[in-house]
Amino acid sequence: MKELSWIGNYSYLRSRTSPDKVAVTDIDDGRSFTYRELDARANRLANYMAKEWGIAKGDRVAFLSRNRVEMIDALFAAGKLGAILVPYNVRLSADELATLIADEGPRALFYEEAFDSTVRALEGRTGIERTVRLAEKRGTLADEYAAVESYGDASPVSCPSLSEEDIFLLIHTGGTTGLPKGGMISHRSVLWNALSEIVTWKLSDSDSSHILLPLFHTGGWNLLTIPLLVAGGRVILNRQFDPKLGIEVIQGERTTLVFGAATIFRMMLERPEFAGADFSSVRWMMAGAAPTPLNVMEAFWARKIPFVLGYGMTEAGPNNLSAPAEDMSFELQRQKFASVGKPFLFTQMRIVDDDGRDVPRGENGELIWSGPQIFSGYWNKPAETADVLRDGWVYTGDVAVQDEDGYVYIVGRKKNMYISGGENVFPPEVEKALYEIPEVHEVCVIGVPDEKWGEVGKAVVSLKPGASLDKAGLVAALSGKLAKFKVPRYVAFVKAVPKNSVGKIVSSEAQRLYGRPVDEALL
Repeated sequence: MKELSWIGNYSYLRSRTSPDKVAVTDIDDGRSFTYRELDARANRLANYMAKEWGIAKGDRVAFLSRNRVEMIDALFAAGKLGAILVPYNVRLSADELATLIADEGPRALFYEEAFDSTVRALEGRTGIERTVRLAEKRGTLADEYAAVESYGDASPVSCPSLSEEDIFLLIHTGGTTGLPKGGMISHRSVLWNALSEIVTWKLSDSDSSHILLPLFHTGGWNLLTIPLLVAGGRVILNRQFDPKLGIEVIQGERTTLVFGAATIFRMMLERPEFAGADFSSVRWMMAGAAPTPLNVMEAFWARKIPFVLGYGMTEAGPNNLSAPAEDMSFELQRQKFASVGKPFLFTQMRIVDDDGRDVPRGENGELIWSGPQIFSGYWNKPAETADVLRDGWVYTGDVAVQDEDGYVYIVGRKKNMYISGGENVFPPEVEKALYEIPEVHEVCVIGVPDEKWGEVGKAVVSLKPGASLDKAGLVAALSGKLAKFKVPRYVAFVKAVPKNSVGKIVSSEAQRLYGRPVDEALL
């Protein structure tokens, strides 16, 4: 029974059940792989790493790459050996990577040719013993992975001493302050997250998705990629998101599920191809990572596509909440548009006060999670782990409220709110109101110093192309929608609101750039 908890075993189990079904399509590579082929590729890589390099249980194997099939190979190969896969954010500098690598100690690094200069800058600064370059084009001298693909031993591989509590992935948290922390994700966590998604979202072998989030991110792996591969579905990969390509893939491949950050969907609907696109294969679309403007959701509802929000975080599994898109009328989706939904089947949720007591529905409190899907702590950071993981519950730091129908809304961050004249102000509430202004493209609300009130709000705003809006118009649009103390005192009109690699707006960077108590026009 234990072997059913080892994620590396699932490429074999699927190859046994549906050997000739396509599992992965790599668009940039121009190749598709069946479950039989995927399991053989994983076995070759596992045998190669074990026999040529001595990689064994507990060893870390790193990846510095955009989305491509070799990362799926490594996922299952590491799982078969009991090794730990460590995907790094490709946007990190060499200095940042050197610090993380020194702490996490991977023995091997697979990297894309595009990051040659970064890897050269790491030479002599880490304990990495082996590197393998993944070429932009197969068959070139740069293609060092060819040795793996041609390796003669594709025999089954397993790690008999493996436990479901053993760590399988190190997934780095967002790192809004300082370097990201390595979240330790066990085989147990990955499997239960997959099962929870399969049951909650009714995933099957007829489902498919173009994976729009990077595979160095928890959403890249655990939002659809691994769950679909467990369910027997199909995942489609490419190196870099392009909205035109995104629309073409939905139409051409008849994908059924689309998950992404709000920015991705906004970019899609701004493409001229959007108006005539055939989205009839799509069961639902879902956004996460940042507030989604109502007008973006309405554009997809107008095409009769269920469009809802979800919630997750690396430490909590990651997936915990989503609106049940296929069970909601479009009227209800609009009514609950700001909600991140209801808890998944295999998760436990509470909303608590500062003393850890459950608050009544309709009252704000901290969102906390428990269940078999939660993480095991931060790599080499016991104090930070103890702060977040308490008595089997993950304390998210997110302030939430649950309505009378059981739908959950994220109000803000406990540590990200500001206090104006003694009143707590949560930026997401203000941002939600700002997104209802037709001219607003993206927005981030921060607190800035004020002699009288302690802190007041400042809205960092980018406008839609061709739109015109000044501070007076913005403030007028909020009249009657927010209490006066919540209306931003200052506004910075900017070309682009700061975002990270998955399109999530980074409030700490907005604070650093625009945290002065002045109006600004930086268009």
